[in-house]
Amino acid sequence: MKIHRLLLILPILFIAVHANATTLGLPETGYSATRTVNASGMQMSGTVHAQDGKERWETVAEGMRSISILLPKEGRFLIYMPDMNMAMEMNADSAGQQYGFEPLRDEVEAVEEGSEVIEGETTTRYRVSVPDGDVSEMRVWMTADDIPIKMAGSSPDGDFTMLLKDLKRGDQDASLFRLPAGVTPMQMPMGMPAIPGMPLR
Repeated sequence: MKIHRLLLILPILFIAVHANATTLGLPETGYSATRTVNASGMQMSGTVHAQDGKERWETVAEGMRSISILLPKEGRFLIYMPDMNMAMEMNADSAGQQYGFEPLRDEVEAVEEGSEVIEGETTTRYRVSVPDGDVSEMRVWMTADDIPIKMAGSSPDGDFTMLLKDLKRGDQDASLFRLPAGVTPMQMPMGMPAIPGMPLR
């Protein structure tokens, strides 16, 4: 799986799993951490903030800063480029259809496999089978308060991992999950890359 595609899929992937698997749920507390993703021999790292299902992930790719904001209760996925002071928006369902993981919303099976200590956190490891999608199978390591500390999986394009470090629990400022005043997002049409100039396939 190309890392650029995973950047868009990752937050919605977790929301989809949380929404349908009876053993997994949304985090019970707000938190911030450093999220590192490895895919297709590439690595990307940035700060993630989460609160009440909302998520903000700040990354830098090819010298361009990008902020992804997921608002699941509103069904919205925003990408803000602060260097250009512009934003794009994609409906969460449209993102699922475009990037090949819509089946996650309807058919998810999570099987508990045991416990492990990851980055100093006691976690439960789950195997999540995802049929008919880009992600053939993945494992998620969850804390007792449902924070996904680690993820590892495979796809036709190769293996990928996600890891949270420097986890800090606590309420996150509501402004983190809003665009700056005066910024109106453009609707992102089907097929358009999530980050300008970065092909997803």
